[in-house]
Amino acid sequence: MLSQLSNTTYRVVAAAASALVFLAAALPLHAQPAGRLSLDEALDIAQGNAPALSAAADGAQAAREMAVAAGQLPDPVLRLGVDNLPVNGADRLSLSRDFMTMRRIGVMQEYVSADKRALQRRRGELDAVRQDAARHSLAANLRRDVATAWFDRYYAVKSREILKTLETELELQLRTLDAQLRAGKASVAESPMATAVLLQTHDRILVVDKQERLAQIALARWLGKEAAREPGIAPNIEALALDPANPAVVASVPSVQAHASEREVAQADLAIAELNKRPNWSWELAYSQRGSAYSNMVSFGVSIPLPTNASNKQDRDIAAKQAQVQQANALHEDMRRETQAGVSSAYAEWQSLVERHKKLADALLPVARQRIDLSLAAYRGGQGTLASVLEARRAEVEAQLQLLDLQREIARLWAQLQYVYAESAKTHAEGVHP
Repeated sequence: MLSQLSNTTYRVVAAAASALVFLAAALPLHAQPAGRLSLDEALDIAQGNAPALSAAADGAQAAREMAVAAGQLPDPVLRLGVDNLPVNGADRLSLSRDFMTMRRIGVMQEYVSADKRALQRRRGELDAVRQDAARHSLAANLRRDVATAWFDRYYAVKSREILKTLETELELQLRTLDAQLRAGKASVAESPMATAVLLQTHDRILVVDKQERLAQIALARWLGKEAAREPGIAPNIEALALDPANPAVVASVPSVQAHASEREVAQADLAIAELNKRPNWSWELAYSQRGSAYSNMVSFGVSIPLPTNASNKQDRDIAAKQAQVQQANALHEDMRRETQAGVSSAYAEWQSLVERHKKLADALLPVARQRIDLSLAAYRGGQGTLASVLEARRAEVEAQLQLLDLQREIARLWAQLQYVYAESAKTHAEGVHP
């Protein structure tokens, strides 16, 4: 009876657990169980509930508004005054008796050339582009982090399912052993051994429960109460539309685009500094009123700054902006190389893990199941021990958990490659952004 029950239980459970774990990744996303949280839904909720993205969008909008203001002429200045007011003598503090005393009203306007105003507006628009690039980088990193947390919880749930199955089998085995011990058909040493394996399984379940809780806490940062929902079916993490050798992939990465916009801002600052060698000038028109016995007057004037020390002022500013352009170019090139190395290494590691998982799934699980069959056959024939059966079953569970750990690593790399590189390249080519 024990042999038949063990054989049937092990075969059915092993087949069911293996099918659940290793075929889930190939199922389509539209087949999500009711009430479950799919990865795409988690990403949508996170992006709609991300204060950092809203703040970045507000910053870009502020920069666009400031760009329009930067392209305008300075506001005119209203000037009011009294000229040549006597402070002593018979005409002291009189506004009308002395012929030189005048009450003056005028307007002054600083003139900024159209070229300089266009450059200042362009500088503001580039700042908005830079902040948009920063927002796109935040969005890509957000999607990667949410997907990573989702996968961590998903594989913790799958690990618990396997361990719970083993736990149920061990509990059934212990009950069967108790009956056999009373009938004198089993060794006393077998019960403590099975109990030890059961306790170890309990401990492993506590570990994966902790991993799931931590993943759920991470998801709650972006999803709120929706993070409590069970994860749905995982996407196919062994498929990826990405060519890491394509230069457009690296150029479209949001962090690289952010550095590219920094270069453009630095170049715009340099152009403004060069134009500043031609200073802004201003004009003024004033109307002066004197006493009724005297004629009123109109005054007109132009003010032109004289750059008498250009070598230590304007030229120094230009030299500083040139150095900043060189700095921005160097930082961009360094970021481009770092990103190229990052995407190439991540892609190579992802490919290696996918190949490892395929080989292990094709070779390791059949061997583990064959070991169970052999140990069960020996146990039925009275030539094996319960310890060998339990060890064979435990080895199969360890193999399944090892493959799940590999899948988790694949999923983490897939999230990085998919949401930071592949999606960025696609949306950049289409001219849209998340």
